[in-house]
Parts: sequence; structure tokens; C-alpha cells
Amino acid sequence: MTVFLKRSDRALSIILFFMSVVLGAASAVAEPIYTGNSPVDQLISGTVTDETGAVLPGANVVLKGTTKGTTTGANGTFQIEVPGQESTLIVSFLGYITQEVAVGNRTDLKITLQADRKALDEVVVVGYGTQSKRNVTGAIASVDMKALENLPNTNVGQALRGRVAGVQFTDNGRPGQGGSILVRGARSITASNNPLIILDGIFFEGSINDINPGDIASMEVLKDASATAIYGARAANGVILITSKKGTTEKPTIRFGVLYGASNWSNRPKMLSPERYIQQRLDWRAQANLPSDPAKIADYLDATEAKNYLAGNTVDPWDLVSQQSSIQNYDLSISGRSGRTNYFISSNFNKDKGLIFNDNSTRTSVRMNIENQVVDWLKIGVNAQYSERDLSGVEANMASAFWTSPFVSPWLDEAKTDPNPFPTEDLLGGSALFGAITNQNQEVQRNLFANFFGIVDVPFIKGLSYRINYSPNYRWYNVNNFSPIYQRNGLNNLGSASRRIDFNKNWVLENILTYTRQLTENHAFDLTLLYGRNQANSESILASGVDFTGVSDVNGWNNLSLARIQTTTYPSGVLGASNVDAISSMARLNYRFMNRYLLTLTARRDANSVFGANKKFGTFPSVALAWVVSDEAFMEKVPLVNSLKLRASYGSVGNQAISAYQSLVRQNQVQYVFGDGGATTVGILPANMANPNLSWETTTTTNIGLDFELLKGRLGGTVEWYNLATKDLLLNRQLPTPTGFSNVLTNVGATNNRGVEIALNSVNLTRDKFEWSSSLTFSANKNKIVHIYRSDVNGDGVEDDDIGNRWFIGSPINVIYDYTFDGIYQQNDQIPVGQKAGFVKVKDLNGDGKIDADDRSVIGNRDAIYRWGLANNFKYGRLNLMVMLNSLMGWQAVNNVTANSNSVSGAGDGNFPDRAVNRPDLGWWTPENKSNTRASLVYTNPLATAADLIQSRDFVRIQEVALSYDLPVDLLSRLKMSSLRVFLSGRNLHTFTKWTGMDPESGYATRGTSFPTPRTLSAGLNVSF
Repeated sequence: MTVFLKRSDRALSIILFFMSVVLGAASAVAEPIYTGNSPVDQLISGTVTDETGAVLPGANVVLKGTTKGTTTGANGTFQIEVPGQESTLIVSFLGYITQEVAVGNRTDLKITLQADRKALDEVVVVGYGTQSKRNVTGAIASVDMKALENLPNTNVGQALRGRVAGVQFTDNGRPGQGGSILVRGARSITASNNPLIILDGIFFEGSINDINPGDIASMEVLKDASATAIYGARAANGVILITSKKGTTEKPTIRFGVLYGASNWSNRPKMLSPERYIQQRLDWRAQANLPSDPAKIADYLDATEAKNYLAGNTVDPWDLVSQQSSIQNYDLSISGRSGRTNYFISSNFNKDKGLIFNDNSTRTSVRMNIENQVVDWLKIGVNAQYSERDLSGVEANMASAFWTSPFVSPWLDEAKTDPNPFPTEDLLGGSALFGAITNQNQEVQRNLFANFFGIVDVPFIKGLSYRINYSPNYRWYNVNNFSPIYQRNGLNNLGSASRRIDFNKNWVLENILTYTRQLTENHAFDLTLLYGRNQANSESILASGVDFTGVSDVNGWNNLSLARIQTTTYPSGVLGASNVDAISSMARLNYRFMNRYLLTLTARRDANSVFGANKKFGTFPSVALAWVVSDEAFMEKVPLVNSLKLRASYGSVGNQAISAYQSLVRQNQVQYVFGDGGATTVGILPANMANPNLSWETTTTTNIGLDFELLKGRLGGTVEWYNLATKDLLLNRQLPTPTGFSNVLTNVGATNNRGVEIALNSVNLTRDKFEWSSSLTFSANKNKIVHIYRSDVNGDGVEDDDIGNRWFIGSPINVIYDYTFDGIYQQNDQIPVGQKAGFVKVKDLNGDGKIDADDRSVIGNRDAIYRWGLANNFKYGRLNLMVMLNSLMGWQAVNNVTANSNSVSGAGDGNFPDRAVNRPDLGWWTPENKSNTRASLVYTNPLATAADLIQSRDFVRIQEVALSYDLPVDLLSRLKMSSLRVFLSGRNLHTFTKWTGMDPESGYATRGTSFPTPRTLSAGLNVSF
């Protein structure tokens, strides 16, 4: 199947760009729109504020009975000419009750709008358009972007944490590298579970970290099939819709924001003190039946340790690998409307220094959104952004810090002032600082994204519009590494360097028809049709050189040709390049009867070249119904309920998250020597087995939802129940050895996800200028493997588990499979052969009198079951305080941070975090300290079990606290400003947990792989002119 677009995408992008420029210039010189002003009109000025006195920029002010109007500026003020004193102005603003104001004999109006707490009247983005929340039939959640303006959000994912029911954002702790996002839990076992990102209506293929949070106007999360089916094959894991800002006021508005923050450890590992380290060494020697005389401790240490011990010199290993962490963020934008043109132009600079030495990032981004109403029926525009992220540097080795002795010398005495210092010889290979100081790394990622669009409101057919989107996306990824020549302390490094270049080019072309029609008073519908194509191309190459002996290595990776050994490889595939083509068509019908009974029908058909020759096409339908119960006559007798809507949906979506060519036979070049001393022959060998039936992973969703508002809008929310059935999982299935291949990617197995979500918003108290409001999100999600291979080798009538991959029928997708911890063997216990007092004791689950592999079971779940977030907002006049809690519960992990307390070798290593600080009973087992939780220092773990290291990761965290103040309008006018807000904020302030690692949320707790999530205090201001 050929799905290539024949015309050049580069040529089309250039043509559309110049069309935007030319037509924009033409409209700028066109004659102005007639406003209907007469010579007797009088000029009226005014200011629009909310109940607390805060100004409302962008509010609409329209002369009643006409189309004449204006909008308020950044300081909430407006001017409009009216015919006379009998005139009436209609003032409206999203989220507030529209108000009619009689002008009378006044020329300066002070207008206060009341907040409209009717959630069903809100407008939300639904994909390929917007809808009143009243008419939405799917499960869609909106993020309040205004609530995030005072927080140090350096990536979009942070805005989701605890604010959207059913969405989990896990920060990996590294600056500039974001984290992971799950919508309604994991469905796929090995394919990607990442949600689809839609930026300004177009698939966004870059990293979510490339998007500046300050450019975002709105963000919605689509969760059920009714909402996501319009995106078909990409939407199985949910969809995040991001809409960037545009101009809202007639006068140009300049905004500048600055934030500076300092970070520190939220839970710094407490290593063994020098005294405890010495005691550990003595205890280990005693348990190993070696001499352990405290008076001879220096004899039991290595030479460097002994020297520093006798001299009283100590270090904290974490002081060595830590740096002063900070964050800086600067935003500058100009926006407005001029005649027929709407514009928003912004720039951002972000610099983030992590807690670990040399772990830093910077991001620079610019954005330009321009729309031009060429004529009444034609609008053209472009939304474009460019971002550059610099992640250069070799960070200090966290894993080594966990082992480093408190008596180590970080570098040689004679090298204290050496710009390239080396650690002591005995710790050179495992030094926490060696690589960070000696080696060099340059890593830069660039992303250019644009969407050129045109919108035609067909003049001769009312309600019919056509939109064309053309979106090119270019991404560059460059990584250079260099390790210099050195001969010192017994090591001889010959020098090495490498350069990697990745280039990705994507384009999307979409044609969208929308028809809206009010048939009669009670019947209305809108229809959306789409046909689109997209293509993804990638190229990569890695060149490296080793051994710069006899030549200069000062140019590092720019000197590869001088290396004695040179290689070139292709990291992204056999040929170093790939191409993926796709075509799509979609139809969506929204029907409304009496604006009370709602129906949505959606169908999308996709084709993708990554799948097998027989399975390239997939169809993804959905149906949704909604009933606005509060509009029924019988609800008039229930004054407690202001609005109530019941929703139900059913549909399917797909997952195509695999790389190119996996359904085809790929070839590897190999060499073989025939006979003794024969010539080397080059040949081709199949690298994998073909699968012409490789197809989509499909998720079918059932969703029931309830939207409600009570007590005149003081309490509102949403309750959802869902069931996700995923089949035809994309798994690498193991093959028998005679096939010549180890595995093949195929569609096999099924999983199930089901859960509930609750989102509540309340206005708890209002007194004069004071208001206290709250928002709560809660979700519970359980997943399980329904089946895998449908095999029954032992014939017991039960499908076999895949123990090697830890996949068990009926159990969660991501489990911990191990023995069950039963304490520590004590000296008076009956101790089995191969075990000793102080060793870990596990349960004999099958009761056969022996401990073997059959006693293992599923004892933990690595994925959280329960998630909740609670935000409280306290507002008094222009002062606002926000406090937010976040929690994940019902999950466990192996905490390897303290594992090496049971594997001390006695020579140059053995430090570890001390759980026994102020708690001797939590220390390691000794004949005197008969611990029943910690093994002895000579424990050899004959069962290879981590049963004693499994801990709950449940936590409740004070996630964010923010205090802000808006300066009064009269003061701002004297300062020639429209608005000025100053704020203080704190993030990750305290965590309540029993987890003994650094951070229960940051991931699998293997030493050195889990970066710490910092505690951040920041201050900033946002000013507009």
C-alpha cells in the first residue's frame, strides 16, 4: 500500500507561510470595518472587575442591539462610543454571569461581574473543535491554568499532578527531563502507555518538555472512547489537548514574568556516621570470624581510609555529589488584536540546576501565533514554536555515593588544585566524581513545530465551514561524548570520543469539514468530517573513535579522524533511517433534542505502514448518550440541584506505538571465515521473523458518568465509572530454538482496567472580601492480565503464567513476584541447611517442608491503585493562598537503597544509608542486637530474594503552597502598569510516608537509578503593560 504524499511538504509550508504574510499585509491596508458611529455618539469609559476587585482583562463589552463592541485591556479598562444615555451595555466574561448595564448620564462605569458557578455552561476543547460542557457526552477533564500561574512549573506534566482524576504524573527528579504520564493506569504490557499529545489541534511528536507552560491557554484530558475515538489508532492511552494563547485585547498587551527558586533535598540519605561505619566494620569481621579488635581498627581499613581515620578526616559522600540547586524562569510576551489580525508572540528561558553535581538543563523557546480575518468568510493563520533544550554535562555517580567510605580522600593530596583532579587509587574506578570531572558530554535537543491553517466559512451554505491544517515538525538530537587520555594511578585510558546525530521530520495534512444546523426549535446537530495523512521520517548515525595515542585529543569529538580505531553505526535501525506513513478518515455526529437529550456517534478509520501487509487498516467506532436531567420538569421540585447530567459511552481506540518495519524481515550484514586461514566472506542474515498479520492493539471502553451542581453552584463535580478491555497486545513472544529466532512481535493476550473517578469543587465560605474554595480529585484503578498465550502445558485446565516475565493471569500487569518475608533466623531457631542465624527467613507457602522456587508468589503491585489530590484556595481581596496535597496509595517496590548492608566485603566499600539513626533496633542483626527485620552483615542471600526489602510506597505529600498578591488598580495606574502580581511558592514541602528511600514517587528504588525530587522554594512576579 502506498500512502506517500506526492507533493513536497517543504514547498507547501513555504507557500502557506508567504500566503499568510501577503494576505496579512493586504488586510492591514484594507479599509476599516464600518462601526456605525454617528456625530452625536458619546465616549464611555469603564473598568470591569470581579467580586474581590481583581481586574478582568479580555472581557467583552457590546452595545445592546448592535454588533458594536470592544474588550477590556490588561488593566480591565475599556472605552466605547454609545448613541446616548438610553444605551445599554452587555458585559460578559468566561466563567462569570453576563450583566446588562444602563449607561444613563454616567461616563465612567465601574462594573463588577459575579462568578458563574454553572459548570454546564463552560466551554471546553473536545478535539477538532469546542463545545459547551452542557453538550459534552464524553469523559473530559479541564485543568485550571490560572491556578498554576504562581507555581514553578517547568514542564506541562507538573500541572497535571493531583489536579485531574485518573491522571498520574511521576516526576523522575531530573531537571529538564520531565517524567511519565498515565491516564487511567497501564493497559499495555510492553508497548507504550504514554497518552497522545495534541498541540493546537495537531499531533505533537516532540517531548512534552519542549512546550512552555506559560504559553498554554487551556488544557483538557480526554479519557473515554467517546472523547478519544476521533484520534483512533493513537488514542488508546488517553489524549491531552493543549491550546496555546492568542490575543484577547484590542490594545497590545506586554507581559513579563520572572521566577527564581532554590532547591534542596526533600529527603537526603542519612549515611552511616564515621562511628557507625567503624562499628559496622568490626561487626562484619566478628560475624565473619575475623579479628575484630577495636584498638586495631586502622589495620582493618585500606591505606587511604586508615590515613584519614588516624588524622580525624571525614567526608559526607553526599556533599561530594551534591550541588546548590536552583531554578530560573523568564517569560516575555506581546499579544493583542489589530484590525483583522490577532497575535500572540512569546519567548521563554528556563535554567534548572539539579541536586546532583553537573545535572543541569536549560530551555529556550519562542512562539508565534497569528490569525488574520482576510475577508468575512476566510481566516488564515499560523501557530509555530521553536524550542532548544541543553542537557549537557556528565552528572556525578549517585550509585558510587551510596558506597563511598566516610574516610575517603576525594582526590590526591597533590591534586587539590589540579583542574583535572583524580580520586585515590583504591577508589578510582568507583569514584562518585571521577566521570563528572574528567569526561565531557554535550547533549542538545531542538524542536521546530508549526501549524499553518486556513478556515473558510462557506458563504452560500450557512453553518458549513472547511479547515485545512498543514503541520511540519522537525526535531534534531545531538549527543557528543569525550573521555580524554590519562595515565595515572595505575589506569591507562587511551581516549575515546563519539558523535551521534538524530534527525526526525514529521508532517500532518488534515482536511476538516464542519456543518452545524438548527433544524427546528427542538432538533439540532453538528457534523465533523476529516481526511488526513501524516508521515514520520527519522535518520540517525553514530560515529566513534578510540585510542588517540600519539596525537592530540584536545578537540575531543571533533577529532574522530585521528583515532586509531574508528567505527560508524546506526542506532535507529539497520539502515539508520525509517519511514512511517499513515492515512486517516473520521466522522463525528453530535445530535441534540430539546438541548436535553444528546447523542454522539464517532467513527475513525486508520491505516499505518508499521503493521503487517494483511492488517494495515483499523476502524474505531464509538457511541455516547447524555441526558440533562436537571432540565426535566420534575426537577423543579428539587431546588437543591442546579444541574445534573447523566452520560454513558462505549467505543474502541487503538495503540500503534511500535517502531517501523517490525512486521517485515530485516537483514543484518555478517562475516564468516570458511576453513583454516580462509578469506572473510560477507553475507546477509535475517535478523527477525516476519509477521504479516501484525496489527493494532485495541482498547474497548465502557464509561458511565454523572456531572452535577448543587446549592446554587457552591458544590459541583463529576463521578465516573469505567471499564477498559485491551486485546491483541503487542508482545514479543518467545520462539523455540529450532526456528533460529529468539522472539517475534505479535498480537497476543488481553488486559483489563477498571476504576472510578471523583472530582469535586466547592465554595466553602464567602464573607465580604473573603472566599474559601476547595477542589478534590480521587481515583481508584485496578488492572489485571486476562490471558496471554492461552497455553496449558501441564493440562490442569488453567492457562499457564509467564513466570520468566512475571506475567500472571488474573494479577496486575506490573507485580513483585518473590518469597514472603518471615523475619530473621535467630540463634535458637531450627535453621535449614545453607542458612545461618541472621539470615532472611521466608515462608513455606506450599507447606512441603522445604523452601524452593515453588514458595514464591505475587506479593506486591508496582502500580498505585489509589490517587487523590486536595487543593484549598483562600482569597481575601487581592491576597490569595493555595495549599495542595497529593497522594498515591496501594503500591510497593523493592528498596535496594539499603541492600548492600548485607553484602559488605570488608575492603574499600560498604557504606549505606542508616535506617537505625536514633533507632538501634532497626540496625543490622548481631548476636547482641537480635533484629527481626534486618539481616546480618554476612548474609549471602542464597535464595536471591528481595523479600526483606519490599516496602510500601504509599505517601501523602504537601505538594504545593503558593501565596500571591495583586497590586491595586490605582497604584498600577501611577506606575504605568496594567497589572502586577507578586508571589511566593513552595513545592514538595513534606512527605508523610513509611518508605525509607529518597522519594516514594520517583520510581524503582535501585541505588543510583532513582534521582531525588527536590524541595523547591521560589519567588516571582508577573507584570503587564
